[in-house]
Amino acid sequence: MPWTTVLSDRAEMRLRVVLLAIAVLASVLLPYLMLQRTVSETQDASAWVEHSAKVKQTTTDLMYVLRDIENVLLALYTGVPVDGGEAIYTQGRAQVTPLLDQLARLTRDNPDQQANVGTLEAIVGGRVKLFDAAHEALNAKAYDSAGESLAQARELFAFRTAAKAILDLEQGLFAERTAIAEARGRNARFATFGAFAAQLVLLGAVIFLSERQTLRRIAAEQRANRAVARSRSIVENVREPILLLDARLSVLMTNAAFREVYGGGDAMGDALATLGDGAWSDPALLQRLADVAARGRELWDHELAQATADGGRTVLVNARRIELPETDAAVAVLLTATDVTARKRSEQRVLELNRELESQVSQVSEVNRELEAFSYSVSHDLRAPLRHIAGFADKLGAHLGAGADERAHHYLEVIGNSARRMSALIEDLLLYSRLGRNALRLQPVDTSALVAEVRTMLAEEIGARAVRWSVGGLPIVMADETMMRQVWQNLLSNAVKYTARRDEARIEVGVDRSDAAEIVFFVRDNGTGFDMEYAGKLFGVFQRLHKASDFPGTGIGLANVRRIVSRHGGRTWADSAPDRGATFYFSLPSGIVRGKPIEASP
Repeated sequence: MPWTTVLSDRAEMRLRVVLLAIAVLASVLLPYLMLQRTVSETQDASAWVEHSAKVKQTTTDLMYVLRDIENVLLALYTGVPVDGGEAIYTQGRAQVTPLLDQLARLTRDNPDQQANVGTLEAIVGGRVKLFDAAHEALNAKAYDSAGESLAQARELFAFRTAAKAILDLEQGLFAERTAIAEARGRNARFATFGAFAAQLVLLGAVIFLSERQTLRRIAAEQRANRAVARSRSIVENVREPILLLDARLSVLMTNAAFREVYGGGDAMGDALATLGDGAWSDPALLQRLADVAARGRELWDHELAQATADGGRTVLVNARRIELPETDAAVAVLLTATDVTARKRSEQRVLELNRELESQVSQVSEVNRELEAFSYSVSHDLRAPLRHIAGFADKLGAHLGAGADERAHHYLEVIGNSARRMSALIEDLLLYSRLGRNALRLQPVDTSALVAEVRTMLAEEIGARAVRWSVGGLPIVMADETMMRQVWQNLLSNAVKYTARRDEARIEVGVDRSDAAEIVFFVRDNGTGFDMEYAGKLFGVFQRLHKASDFPGTGIGLANVRRIVSRHGGRTWADSAPDRGATFYFSLPSGIVRGKPIEASP
């Protein structure tokens, strides 16, 4: 719009002079202010960069101190001499609290870092307490207690994740602040050029913007109209019913989804209670909506059951008060309804299934109790008769003496051996059952010590045989010691048994740590071996690949191994070939405290 239609020539001249004076003044002050601000911002950015570097350095120092303390304790625990170890521990212990305090001071400007530091303080505090307990235990020569404290410090108070969170966040801040410092440095170099360009733009804008003002206002009105049209289109096409009410709960607007579900056309001016054949006439809902309109309270997920011709629906009603743009005092209630009928029916079905599941669990529990009663009966009622059979068969043989013929002695021997074999089968079956019911009692277990103990137990069975053992360094694992002893006893006794026909038996025990997720143990021998075609039967109850007359046994030992390893979260398998020995493997989830080799026996 031309100025001459609004202002006189004199007034227009005065306005132009004022605008020109403003432009000249801005052209003088603007470069100076821009330069001052750029220099100040550059200094601030440099200070923040230095601040981030201090935070990272302090965090790194704390991690090194904790690592040095732990290394000293581990060295003392394993018996490795460390020069000045006690001094390193004392100095490191004294540095922990000052470093944490310094880190807390440096991060006061950042709430996220404060939260990370708080987490790190809690973890480091717990870890240091366990280090102190381990230190005291080591001084008292209580190595088991020290080992447990060190293991708990590593497992329960792993500080590297919390420290990494601080370093990662600070690295991001460092990069951001470095970029800001560099950008502001560049800004300082181009401040003069930018100010000059800004002067030209300002002078041109003084003339140009006055003419463009009306056009911009018109364009803004058009954009606003288009935005209103888009908003109306979005509301109209949303598939969730939407309703706008006035303070008296009369309809101001409905969308297509609401009209589709509840009918009534646009329903402008109708009371909410009359819509949908009374679907909205619930007194409690109307009272809550009145409170929303009068007091500004919001309504969240109000469950409403509505009667319909198809059996009813359940909706969740949400409402809040909004200000209308028509007048300053006008208020309205925006209401949305979400149909949750299908979800409610699904929840009801889940409840019914849960009741059925509880009934089935009760039945399974009853079956388990019956199985336990059966096990008790087997343990106390079957073993005694078997002992009587075996005992009286022996007594009868002794009674008959030389008066009985060879066939009678053979029959008596078969009776006694069969009774004793059945008794052994019952004992092994009861052991297999108990291994599945008894609770795991996890603790650090030295597998090297277990292997050595089992080898001592097998010495009488080996007798004068030539057996060459090769036992590698085995780790300490978190497991049930009694169960793991049973595993090693079964595997090593099998290796001894199936190498009985070799002039020199070779048995190798080792571990493979190549997989970070699990530890794999193995027992390898040069015995009879087996055909891999039948490997699937190895770990089954009463499954044998050799005749009992060739190699005695009940066929439950490897089944016990698989059950124990499975309960510890591991797996079992084997590899072999006929007359070429066999290798049995089992794995446990990674949980090593430390490894300790034992010397191989000749």
